[in-house]
Amino acid sequence: MLLVRDRMTMHPVTIRADADYKEAMTLMQEHAMHHVPVLDAHNKLIGVLAERDLVLAAMHYLQSGIEVSEIMHRGAVTAAPKMPISEAAMLMTNNQIGGLPVIDGRQRLVGIITETDIFRAFVELIGQEKTRKPRKKS
Repeated sequence: MLLVRDRMTMHPVTIRADADYKEAMTLMQEHAMHHVPVLDAHNKLIGVLAERDLVLAAMHYLQSGIEVSEIMHRGAVTAAPKMPISEAAMLMTNNQIGGLPVIDGRQRLVGIITETDIFRAFVELIGQEKTRKPRKKS
């Protein structure tokens, strides 16, 4: 069984809740990311900032200094490292989100898994299935 820990990105790029949204925008552009886990002063996950949140903030607060904590999603849907990848995919589908922070038993961020990670795993599994199937004799 394929697990989240097998496909997640370990040590993801994060941002602090008190950072300015413009800093978050720069961070996402530099790392070509669409989701950034948001941490508090004690490095605990408190939310997720999505690219669309930044676009909306930029439209409304162009010249203002708005903190990430004001535009992030609190109560983020998360995954555990030992969760089956199919369950993570269902969580993303049911919640219409493109990524899940991965947290351990102590609520520490240990990774992130995105729809791209899951799609790559799916493509690899399909490829393995094709090579395992015996060919029919003509």
